[in-house]
Amino acid sequence: GVVSAYAYKLKTGEGQMVDTSLFEAGITHTYWQSAIALATGFAPGPMGSRHPLNTPYQAFKCADGWINLGASNTRLWGRLLEITNLQELDDDPRFSDSAARMANIDALIDTLNSVFETKPMTHWLAELERVGIPAGPVMDVNQMHADPHTEAREMVVEVDHTTAGPVKTIGLPIKFSKTPGVIDGGAPIYGQHTRLVLAEYGYDNEEIDSLIGAGAVIAA
Repeated sequence: GVVSAYAYKLKTGEGQMVDTSLFEAGITHTYWQSAIALATGFAPGPMGSRHPLNTPYQAFKCADGWINLGASNTRLWGRLLEITNLQELDDDPRFSDSAARMANIDALIDTLNSVFETKPMTHWLAELERVGIPAGPVMDVNQMHADPHTEAREMVVEVDHTTAGPVKTIGLPIKFSKTPGVIDGGAPIYGQHTRLVLAEYGYDNEEIDSLIGAGAVIAA
């Protein structure tokens, strides 16, 4: 919103108020569920990791963990049957097309889970990648932090904290080729920058000491 308003200002010279809220953001994130409700009058309930309109498109339990995959079109569905050795499902009228698979989703997921549970995540992820089916591991937060892709994208970085010393924190999620950003310090402690801020606004050391002594401000 800010960038759009700024682009308008560059063209017209006019500024404007940009207004939003967490309430509106929450509504926007129900785009699938809202589309279904507005079209049908039916309010979708909890679906776990399932996609509201396509299947198989969700998390599956392997022998040693969980993976997420999306094989929702005819081409990918056929490839999934190939690597799971479930080609007989191609002739099963319950799973003949996307609509049929959605209508019989519980039976379909039970069948697929019974196969995925027989082998570890690494086996299935390798097979899914080999045939071009989008898939990935379901990680906890520590596993996410340790993932090689996280490291390669510098999404966990080490910074110096004023009192705690070296600490790890989340990196910048947006990368700029000409103006790269960096996380250059830990979170400030309470009152760490009080003197710097007041000095910027013209207070001298004596005035700042007076404010601190009176309890008007806190300085670390």
